[in-house]
Formats: sequence, structure tokens, C-alpha cells
Amino acid sequence: MKLLKITPRLLWGILLSMIASLLNLYLPLLVRHFINLKQFAWSGLSKKVLLLGGLILIGNLLVSSLSDYLISSEGDRQVRQLRLRLQKQVLRLPQKYFDQQISGNLTSRIINDVNVLRSFLTETIPAVVTGSLTILGTMLITFSLDWKLTLLMLLVFPIDGLVTVPLGKISEVIADQTQSSLAALTGVTSESIKQIKTVKLNKAEEDVFAKNAREINKLYRLSLKGDRIAAMIGPLQSMLSFCLIMAVVLYGTLRVKSGSLSTGTLGAFMMYFFQIIGPINNVALFYSDRKQMLGATRKISEIINETAEETAGKEQLAVAPGSSLLRLDQVSFAYQDLPVLEKVDLEARSGEKIALVGATGAGKTTLANVITRLYPVAAGRISLNGQASTDFSLEQWRGFFSVVLQENTIISGSIRDNLTLGLNRKVTDQELWDALALVRLEEYAKKLPKGLDSLLGESGKQLSGGQRQRMQIARACLRDFKFLLLDEATSNLDADTEKIIMTALDRLKRTKNCGQITIAHRLATIANSDRIYFIKNKTVVASGSHEGLLEKVPDYRRYVHEQQLKEKR
Repeated sequence: MKLLKITPRLLWGILLSMIASLLNLYLPLLVRHFINLKQFAWSGLSKKVLLLGGLILIGNLLVSSLSDYLISSEGDRQVRQLRLRLQKQVLRLPQKYFDQQISGNLTSRIINDVNVLRSFLTETIPAVVTGSLTILGTMLITFSLDWKLTLLMLLVFPIDGLVTVPLGKISEVIADQTQSSLAALTGVTSESIKQIKTVKLNKAEEDVFAKNAREINKLYRLSLKGDRIAAMIGPLQSMLSFCLIMAVVLYGTLRVKSGSLSTGTLGAFMMYFFQIIGPINNVALFYSDRKQMLGATRKISEIINETAEETAGKEQLAVAPGSSLLRLDQVSFAYQDLPVLEKVDLEARSGEKIALVGATGAGKTTLANVITRLYPVAAGRISLNGQASTDFSLEQWRGFFSVVLQENTIISGSIRDNLTLGLNRKVTDQELWDALALVRLEEYAKKLPKGLDSLLGESGKQLSGGQRQRMQIARACLRDFKFLLLDEATSNLDADTEKIIMTALDRLKRTKNCGQITIAHRLATIANSDRIYFIKNKTVVASGSHEGLLEKVPDYRRYVHEQQLKEKR
């Protein structure tokens, strides 16, 4: 799979770079011609030589500038496309993929590894192409001038190869390890900053610092290895080049004294020698650069080749307006071969409030994730009005639900940004204020300097925990949905505020004729549900009204008693 492409724009840039290299090849011949002139005064011939040399330098400058711009801009364009492709792919990956990843590592892959590919496309490839042309052109010209000096100059290739090839293989391994270490460091740094409040409250600064320090020290040791390799390659190449230069100068001087070589030819040879040192090094380093690029490509390809969710692609199925019935029949789910839900049966109707209750770890949140198809079922069937969930596209299916999660889902941005997140319709300011009023945030927002456009900070840090939950509920109420799913959505609210919001949600349920599925522990939240599903041992063991379950199900009665004790504390 090609992540980066050789496009016409890139080819034009390389072609112009090759033209600039050819112009450079002609300059030493002009210098040779000028040195060999018998008359150095401002004769017509010397003026022509100087004028031609000046035109070549200016032409080289213009052509090189245009070449560099075409190559670098094409690299930027392709990197932009690749990053967009990666971002889109990451957003389409299933939830189970993210459960096994560290967000900072993914971020590093998208940013740092893509930069490696850009460097290879815009620097390594053009340098190798133009360098190869320069080397070939230089060899052809110098052979035509003096084959003996050319053979001496060619010794730079095997000698340089003896140094760069073995060290380049070591550099390849170090480069691959460095990219992995950099990704790990990005991950732990991002996590420690994101969880800084937890770190401080648990007095864990030293622990987190030690974890970060381990990654920093690992990256430092790898950098030192790379520095040692670079410190060996550079001076060795310089020393070898100096020895070869001395050999060419001494041999050339003897030839000049014997009259078998002109001074101008020797000068041209020296210019050509200095001119090909850089290209030779670029070609010699191509192997290690390519290996580093392949390492980065491998990681990026792993992300792109991950199986993504099919969020669209299916035709929109017609759903009759009015009441809806959501059914789960014998639904089972396993996470990494560990059973979490087994043969769950459940029904939810429009205008009805149902509750999912059970001890922590019983599988309530997983059940909500399965209903919204964040996780695929291992067995069983989920349907809406008799139509299987898998017959709908993910985009249409998830549009049937408005979900408020227990964890914080406030994004960096304004109140307006958060309330309209994911909405595919234009929302009026009045609708936004009505949603805020529903959750008792209207007065708070009106006191802010910019009202609806006031920024909430990263992850909504300007808000309290209760305000963040209320903001999420307001966001959910603005959506067009058939079922409102609340996963511990009022756990951070005081009892009075919770009562007001639950009353408002009941009114919303009647207005929109939607169903409400609530996951909660507070008895006040679930007691007035039309039907309660009691989950234990990975399945629904009983369902019914609160009073009916208290009377008939000992395990539910024990659960309620434990909750009452907790709420009294």
C-alpha cells in the first residue's frame, strides 16, 4: 500500500533539481577554461566566460528555488492528505481498538511517523536522484578530462561504503527504537497532563515523574547511541575525504609539473571532487533512511489496515413514525474471550422508562454499549420494530439514541460547540437556551461574558462535575432520537437538582414520545421506572416494577438494602 506517491508535481521538482545539478556540473569546466586562458585581462573571451558563469549561477539559483518549493509543497500536501486519512480512519475504528491503545501513542504515530515519511519523500528521494545524476555526470566529465585522476577519485566510493553501510545498519535499528520510544514518551506525558488532578490528589507526582523519567532516559540512551554513530560517521568521512583530496592534489601537482595535466584541469577536478562528496554521502545514507521510512510506514499501515466500522454505505431504512420497540433477544457479548453478557432479553418502548440495575461490574454499561453497537454482539439479536440492528447503517442506528455517559465528554471549546456536537441540523440560539434551562444552566451561561460562545477549557475544566453532567444532558436533549440512554448521568448531581432534571426528562420523554433507558444506583432514580431489569451473573435474572421485584426477588431486595445503607452514609 502506497502511503506517499510520486506525483507529477514532485517529478517536476526533481526534474528541475536535476537541471540545477547539470548546471553545477558545467561550472568547473568554465573555471578550468578560465584558468587555462593565456590572458587573464578583461579580454572578450574572459568576459564571456565570466558572464556565462554568472548566468549559470543565477539560473541555478532560480531553478533550485522553484525545485525546492515544488518538492516541499508537494510533501506538505501529501502529508496533509495522509494525516486526514489517518484521522478519519482513527475516528472510524471500533471501540475495542481504543480499549487496547494509549491515546498519546496514536497521536505520536499520526504526527511524528508521518514527518518521517515527509522527510523521505521531500529530502531523501530528491537528494538520491539528483545525487546519482551528479555522480554519474561528474564521472563522465572527469573521465573525458583525465581517466587516471578519475580512477583515483573513485576510491571514495568503496572506502565510504566500508564506513557507512555497517554503521547504517546499526542506525536503522536505533531509528526504529527511537520512534517507538518517542511514541511511548508522548503517551505517558499526555496521560500525566490529562490526569493531573488525580495525580495531585493522590500525591503521585514522584511516581508519575519516575514513569516519565524512565521513558525520557530510554530515549536519551537511544539518542546517545545515535550520536555516537553520527560522531563516528562524520569525522571518518571527513578524514577519508581529506586523505583522498591530498592524494588527488599531490598526484595532480606531479602531473602539472610534468606537463601531462593543465592547472585548469586540476582545479576543475578539485571542484568536482568537492561537488560529489555530499551526493555520495546522500546515496550512502539512502539505505538507513529507507529503513527508517519503512519502520514508520509499517506503524501507520497497521492503523490504516485495521478493520473500521461501517458507519455508512447502507441505504437509509424507512422507520415508521410514532411508537418504537427496541428488543434484545438472547444477546451475548465477550470481551477478549471473557464472557460479559450472556443471553440477555430486554424490551424498551417509546414513552416508557426502563432501568438497568445491578452490582458494579454486572455488565450494565457494557449492555448500553452493545445496544448502541459500540461493541458487536457475539450471539443473539438486537432489533427496532422487528428490523435487525445490523440492517441499519451504524450512522442511522446510532441516530436512534441520545446517550449521556457517566464519564466526562465535554470537549475543548465553547458552550455552543458542546451543545451542537454532532448535530446535522442548524440550531437556533433559543433552542440552546431552552436546553440549558432544562438542566438549570441557563443562569450560569448568561452570567458569562460571551454567553453561548464562552470557552469551557480543556475537557470543560471551567465547569464543576455536576455542571459537566448537566451540559451533557442538555446536549443529548437537542438531538432527534427515539431512545434516551442515561448511564449514571445524574451521579454527580445533588438530590434536589437530580429530581428537577429527572422531572424535566420525563416531560421531554412525553413531548418527543421517546423511550428512556436509565443505568443508575440511586433508588430515587430508578424506583419510578415502568420496568426494571435486574442484572446479575452477566444476564437479566428478573424484570418488573420496583415493588414487584422487592416482593418476588430476594437478590434484588438485598441489592436495594445495600443501596439504602450506602445512601444513608
